[in-house]
Amino acid sequence: METSQILLVDNVFVKMMHMPKSGDIIKGHAHTFDHITLLSSGSVLMEHDNGSNTFKAPQLIVTPKGITHKFTALEDNVLICCVHAIRDGDDVDDVAPQDIDVNHAKSLMAAFPLTQQK
Repeated sequence: METSQILLVDNVFVKMMHMPKSGDIIKGHAHTFDHITLLSSGSVLMEHDNGSNTFKAPQLIVTPKGITHKFTALEDNVLICCVHAIRDGDDVDDVAPQDIDVNHAKSLMAAFPLTQQK
């Protein structure tokens, strides 16, 4: 079962997920904006709207906005990190200022979600 840790620093949201066992899954979801995932250890199968890909660490994976995707661990001890800019609007250039505090960041993420509702 996947476990996660979330950290907000300046205008960046990072969610680090540990998949301890081969076969663990990060369920399917889509994002409001393009986003990057750092696969820092292990290997995964990424299934998405356009098919599937296998990735082995270290790897940076870019997922376009609106593409539903899920990850399956192909070995034990996979570590994967999703990285997002925090937004203060609906447009691509609406990136929150770097000097926001955690409470402001949380309120912006509530108003301008990183993940799309499907």
